[in-house]
Amino acid sequence: MTVNDSEIRKFAYEYGTPLFVIDKAEAKRRVRKIAEKLPKNAKLCYAIKANAFLVEMLKDEDIMFEVCSPGELSICEKAGLSPEKIVFSGVVKTEEDVKRAYALKVHTITLESKSQLDHLKKAVEAGQAHKQNVILRLSGGNQFGMNESDLCDCLKELKRMDSINIRGIHFFTGTQKKFKTIAEEIPFIEGFCEKVKRDFSLGELEIEYGAGLPYDYFSGKDERENYSAIEEFSALIAESKFKYTIELGRYIAAPLASYVTKIVDSKDSGDGKNRYCLIDGGINHINYFGQMMGMKVPRIDHIRIPSDNKAFKEEVDCTIAGSLCTTADIVVRKLPLESPRIGDLLKFNDIGAYSMTEGIYLFLSHPLPAVVSVEDGKAMQLRKNTETFIVNA
Repeated sequence: MTVNDSEIRKFAYEYGTPLFVIDKAEAKRRVRKIAEKLPKNAKLCYAIKANAFLVEMLKDEDIMFEVCSPGELSICEKAGLSPEKIVFSGVVKTEEDVKRAYALKVHTITLESKSQLDHLKKAVEAGQAHKQNVILRLSGGNQFGMNESDLCDCLKELKRMDSINIRGIHFFTGTQKKFKTIAEEIPFIEGFCEKVKRDFSLGELEIEYGAGLPYDYFSGKDERENYSAIEEFSALIAESKFKYTIELGRYIAAPLASYVTKIVDSKDSGDGKNRYCLIDGGINHINYFGQMMGMKVPRIDHIRIPSDNKAFKEEVDCTIAGSLCTTADIVVRKLPLESPRIGDLLKFNDIGAYSMTEGIYLFLSHPLPAVVSVEDGKAMQLRKNTETFIVNA
């Protein structure tokens, strides 16, 4: 994030805390930088589940967008994203979902099962005829996609449909993957594509691959300029005879936003060993991909409230606890802070992926934090601070 401390104080005062702040200029820059790192045979696709607020910011970039639900499709429509940039995926699709995507003429529809093929047939029969790209997702041993036998059965039927273009094969096995796993998956999926090309006399096939590149939240360093993961991955596919579409979510979104929360109370444990700092946020808003946050320390900036107090400042190890009434709401243990005071802000960095939508937001009926985007020092509110007790009442 390029937003400075004084701007953070200003936004926290104007919009309240907790607050998510997205760096719009950095979002565009990062996407372009990642796309530049890919080899000539690969195109970038943003998996919007990581942070749907980025869609409007990135809609004019030369990338694709993976959409995995009807709601995400609505977000894309509202943002004015061209359907020609949309890959409509999703492990569960109803007949209505597929008909809607087909009617919108999205670039590609992913088939995850034989049932979804049936939905596509009905969409073609009922809709305005056009050439529709389709990719078939091969299962990697999880709930996504089809086994090889079912996928081949679908290929047989798709070959008989004149209005369908079999674009390629889709493969995804998870996120934060080790490179050993990625290096094993590349020859596996290419070998499978070679096989189905030969067995079904298919032309050129693309590979849509969810690489799941890792982002190191806990290195203690600013990882925004560390592009080693995409560079190492690109070297794996640069000489491939296949064209690739590379889906990335977390790897794109992680460093693009911060979470700002206020210290609202502070107290000692009584044994002289621990200082608790209570914040107005908590684990319902902070997600660093399932890590035990009480045992990990991400990059956190302590933004002190202005003071004329020239007294000696003491660094103390603090336990950062949230506002949820559960002992599980420990965000960080042993975080060194310099004389923390009520009213100080804590800015959690690298929180651009998932946290804005994935937290347990309804628990204890706390408000949904506001989201703002910032460009050239000016903020635009994307989501208001929203009460959730209305939903729970």
